[in-house]
Amino acid sequence: MINKELEIYPEHRINFFRMVYAITTHCFKALTVLSNAQFKLILDSIVWALKHQMRDVAEIGLSIVLTIVKNILDYSNVCQGFFQLYFLPIVEEVFAVVSEASHTSSLTMHATILSFMFSLVEDGRITVSLDTTDPSREGIPQKNAIYIKNHLALLLMRAFPHLQEAQVRVFVAGLFDLNNSLPEFKEHLRDFLVQIREDTGGDTSDLYLEEREEQLKDAATLKRQAQLAIPGIINPHDRHDDMQQE
Repeated sequence: MINKELEIYPEHRINFFRMVYAITTHCFKALTVLSNAQFKLILDSIVWALKHQMRDVAEIGLSIVLTIVKNILDYSNVCQGFFQLYFLPIVEEVFAVVSEASHTSSLTMHATILSFMFSLVEDGRITVSLDTTDPSREGIPQKNAIYIKNHLALLLMRAFPHLQEAQVRVFVAGLFDLNNSLPEFKEHLRDFLVQIREDTGGDTSDLYLEEREEQLKDAATLKRQAQLAIPGIINPHDRHDDMQQE
């Protein structure tokens, strides 16, 4: 019903992914007993949400991904197998989405997911090899970090051939060096997106959309507070509504 077209039945789409989010938040254990095929079907639907042009759907999809990668750590019987299968696909899909101009309004959430994922590798919380060609368990944290850095560098150089290898390598190194500071990680990610756009003559103004929206929200709040301080400017019924919200 909703997997054929991207625009029809918008209310069904948003409510479906709200349901998935509720399951991952409140019934996560049920996901851990699913077969690989069943779990992959759910994850594929979540990835589809990430790519959605409806902002509400895409943002819920990101929240679901973050909830899954955090909650799975509480289930030692399945978490390592999960990351071995899905760490790279999740990272690749988030990178694919964040590089699209239509999804830059969710830059903070993209940065949150990516910084968390890379911190798992750097901190050694993933104890299985992410390189399926090298199943050896010796020196896994270091090997995983090297493997992920090289994999991402090659992936990004293929996706953005106009960038110099040195640019890409510095960016990838920063993903690990800055993952303990979300503000710095986000700026590092945004700087890379600016490089991509500027080298191709693209517009970069949307990369600051979140900050602009926050500025407008703060300005509207200050304006409202100033109006409330002057008797007669705000309708008494509206003033009552504000008091109830507080």
